[in-house]
Amino acid sequence: MKYSLLFFLLLLLQSCTNISHLGTDGDRLKQLDQYLAEQKFTKALSFIEGTSKEDEQALELQEKRKIVLEQLRSYEKQTINTALKQEKNNDWPGARKTYKEALKKNRTSKPLKDAQNSMVKRFHGKMEDLDHEVLILTGEFLQKKLPLLREHFESDPDDRSVKWSYSRSQNDARETAMELLRLGEQMLAENNLAMASRTVPLAAKLAPEDLESQSALKLLDSRLKEQKKEKQKTRRKVAKKNDKTEINAFNEAMAYGKLSEARFHLGRLTRTMRRSTVAKLMEERLDAAIAEYVQEEQSIGDSFYRVGDYQQAIKVWENIIELDPKNENVKNKLERAATIVEKLESLRERQKQE
Repeated sequence: MKYSLLFFLLLLLQSCTNISHLGTDGDRLKQLDQYLAEQKFTKALSFIEGTSKEDEQALELQEKRKIVLEQLRSYEKQTINTALKQEKNNDWPGARKTYKEALKKNRTSKPLKDAQNSMVKRFHGKMEDLDHEVLILTGEFLQKKLPLLREHFESDPDDRSVKWSYSRSQNDARETAMELLRLGEQMLAENNLAMASRTVPLAAKLAPEDLESQSALKLLDSRLKEQKKEKQKTRRKVAKKNDKTEINAFNEAMAYGKLSEARFHLGRLTRTMRRSTVAKLMEERLDAAIAEYVQEEQSIGDSFYRVGDYQQAIKVWENIIELDPKNENVKNKLERAATIVEKLESLRERQKQE
């Protein structure tokens, strides 16, 4: 009897399980929509993958897979953008919470995990930078404080309070100098000369008798000189490249008779190049071409002027002045032509009125 009852209970449990399973299978699309509504996209994808191919809704679920993936990518992008904005506003707890809530729903999302890890690294980096700033400010404060305490101590060496304060500050200065030196050596190793320039000299000032600080100071000076040489070398290289570009553009403009453009490129040469023989030859070549152009165009302008086509004459002479602004002869001709045109227009206006 006992075994019969146990067997009956087992059958009942199996039946309930089958019924529950059938109910779930029959409602799989509804379950998927529920996951999407709750933004549990990775769970939705696992749910689709876990559906048997024999299931009557398997095809519909597979068709929805692409939609789930698109929504997941959109959700990841939106989450990361939100966290980045919070980070930009120094709301680090808010950014951490944003990632935590998103990963709670989508634990296997690699983009979210990577973004969260990057955020944590940036946070630690920022905290480290703040610690460095505090150390530097402490060193600068002690550098200003020590001379005042020394002066006070020397003026009243019997004052125990002053003596104790001066001695304590000296110890603080030595400890801070060592911390600054270690940080400076780290910055030198990382080739961060900007930060090394703020820490190493300060360490040497706080502990002038320390040989290690003086050695680091010499190394820093040497590295800064090397950096300066490299920058100068790079600038010369860039300048040489730019000059070559301008020379090629100048030659091309000259070949097509674009004299204004050629002058523009000549003016863009570096100061060093402008003092060179190459630049002087280029300038002579341009001046000769402009002189020849002015002579030809002036003759054409004169021809227009003689036949009474003052507008065309003005256009030609204006082109000359653009290239040769100091040509007083052409300037005078322009003034005369402009006066004639003005009088003719005035005469036409009177004739219209009559």
